Amino acid sequence: MSVERGLSLRLEDVPCALCGASRPSPEPVFEGKDIEFRTCDNTFTFLECLECRHWYLSPRPREEDIGKIYANYLTHNDDSAYRASALTARLKRNVFDQRRMRPVLSRLGPGSNVLEVGAGSGDQLEFFQTLCDFPLTLYANDISFDAEARSRLDARGIDRLEGAIENVETETRFDAIVGVHVIEHVMDPKAVFRWLADHLAPGGILYLETPDTKAPARFVFKDNWGMTHFPRHFHLFSRESLRALATESGLSVVRHRATTSAPAWNMSIRNTLGMDALTRHKSIFEIFNYSNVFTLSFFTALDLALITLGFHTSTQQLIARKEIA
Repeated sequence: MSVERGLSLRLEDVPCALCGASRPSPEPVFEGKDIEFRTCDNTFTFLECLECRHWYLSPRPREEDIGKIYANYLTHNDDSAYRASALTARLKRNVFDQRRMRPVLSRLGPGSNVLEVGAGSGDQLEFFQTLCDFPLTLYANDISFDAEARSRLDARGIDRLEGAIENVETETRFDAIVGVHVIEHVMDPKAVFRWLADHLAPGGILYLETPDTKAPARFVFKDNWGMTHFPRHFHLFSRESLRALATESGLSVVRHRATTSAPAWNMSIRNTLGMDALTRHKSIFEIFNYSNVFTLSFFTALDLALITLGFHTSTQQLIARKEIA
């Protein structure tokens, strides 16, 4: 889908999705435009619910316009500055992802059912296949899959569950469900958590990553913090609100902590400089992309230092378990 310059979307006001209240803060927490992918000209605001303190996008795009706000998105655009090079992707997988996914991988056995929500073309699931020396039954979910993604998933023997995850009908129960930077994109996170809890097998594990509202970077960059991601992020969670969603859906939290989030620093700097992510710019500042090993290494080291000192980072990691009755 091409970007339609000068497009102004018709937005809708929404209540807080966590408590249902319509008492937002009079002043926005964040305000900004779609600097990154230039899909529309609207100005967007994150509001704070005065009842439960959750941060949510309102007014926000209507459901029928979801496709428009993902035009030329990083998962579809090979020229995007947010697409990692083969080298950085390999380093991320082999150095960081193996460590991050140990709590998931350690609970899997031959024939385990594994679902990735927001799977795209299934790279994370393929990674699981390469790490396990036993067969897994893999499922990929996304709102929709283009022809290329369908072909790649089919070639890997990965089953597709297409549509908003909370509306997907399946009798399968999963030993592990993974969602990396997905829950902030959904319209109704409570409905999503209920679906995830209902579809975990007893003893099954849920692994989520999502932005953290207490990240130091958000105080530094303010409206230009990369995790605002106007208008594709509908929610920004505190650790308290994310943990509550898990426990209210009947899951037991196993681990909840900060994890490294080097791209968030790069996104924030690009936003501050007004640099979109559609292409790689002919500028010295293009070092702040998803392929530059040096900037990504520096910001990873910075995040590791923050974690060591007990600070939050731009990404929180939640691991929860469905207890065996």
